[in-house]
Amino acid sequence: MMNRIIFLLILLLSLSNLLAQGSFDINAFTDPQKYGWMSWEDRIQYRQDLYERQKLLQIYEIDAQSISGNVLKSAVFPGWGQFNARNYTKGQVFLAIEITLLGASYFFYDKAQDNYEKYKNATQIDQMNAYYHDALVPYQYSLVFLTFATVVWAYNVFDVVQTTERYNAEVWEKTIKTYYDAPLRINPDGIEIRF
Repeated sequence: MMNRIIFLLILLLSLSNLLAQGSFDINAFTDPQKYGWMSWEDRIQYRQDLYERQKLLQIYEIDAQSISGNVLKSAVFPGWGQFNARNYTKGQVFLAIEITLLGASYFFYDKAQDNYEKYKNATQIDQMNAYYHDALVPYQYSLVFLTFATVVWAYNVFDVVQTTERYNAEVWEKTIKTYYDAPLRINPDGIEIRF
C-alpha cells in the first residue's frame, strides 16, 4: 500500500513539472543573433576561436599550478609554495623568518624549562622565587616568538594564493605569446608556416 502511494506521488509530481514547463521555442533557441553572430561566417569564426582557446587551455594546464596544492605545501613547510611558483626570493624570506622565529621560541622555551627544573628542585623560598621568575620571563618570550611565527605562517599561506595566481597569469600570457608568435604551427588543416 505504501509503495503505491509513493509511486502515485512521484507520478503526480512528474506530471505537474511537465505541465508547468510551458512551450519550447526552437527558433529563439537557435537564433544565431542571440550570440552576436550576424552570419554563418561569424559562427564559424567563433567556433575556430573556441577551438584555439581550448588548445591553449590544454597547453596552459600542463604548466599551471594548483592553488590548493601550493597552499598545502606552504602550510606544511613555509615558503615551499612560493618556491614551487618560481618566486624563490619570497620563499627564502618566509623560510628564513619562520626558522628564526621558531628557533628563538625554542631557545627561550628551553631556557625557561631549565629554570623551571631548578625551581622544582629548589628548597629555599628565595631560590624558588628567583628560579620561578627566571623561568617565567623566557617562557613569555617564547610565547611571543611563537605568536609571531604563527602570524608569519598564516601570512605565508595567504601569500601563496596570490603568488600562485600571479604565476598562473604569467603562464597564460606566455602560452598565448608562444602560441601566436610561433613560426610553425600544426593544426587539423595541415601545417601553417608564418614569415
